Amino acid sequence: MPTLNITRERRTPVTALVMRRRISRTEIPATLAECYGEIIGVAHQQSLGFSGRPFARYVTVGHGLITIEPGLPVTGAARSEGAIEVVTLPGGSVLVGLHSGKYEQLDETYAAMERWMEQQKVKPAGAPWESYLNDPADHPDPADWQTEVCWPLKE
Repeated sequence: MPTLNITRERRTPVTALVMRRRISRTEIPATLAECYGEIIGVAHQQSLGFSGRPFARYVTVGHGLITIEPGLPVTGAARSEGAIEVVTLPGGSVLVGLHSGKYEQLDETYAAMERWMEQQKVKPAGAPWESYLNDPADHPDPADWQTEVCWPLKE
């Protein structure tokens, strides 16, 4: 069972570079690695700085394929280039779940966040995203993995 802490926060919008992919769940790790590498290359070419942790926004989730946007928050005058797009992660009211544990258990975090929204009678205002707060290469024990799940809320 993952460790979970849920809070409602006010956030400022964040500019980011993303790549949109439609994939199966088994392709997530390889897709994230590929996309982050390409985004970092474009960010360096555009002399952009990084302003946060790598993330993946889950645009649509189905039983078969999902649409994700792996991305990196950036500073500077970012421009879309090829398959890499400039997006804004929304600010305002955001439900934040701090998940500690295996990535495979993130569904439990999303379910807990949905239950919280139902209990508080609030509605989501867009797709959630996950920010990966530490690198599994540096923390081999999955119990140490930290993921921040952000879900924008309607005001």
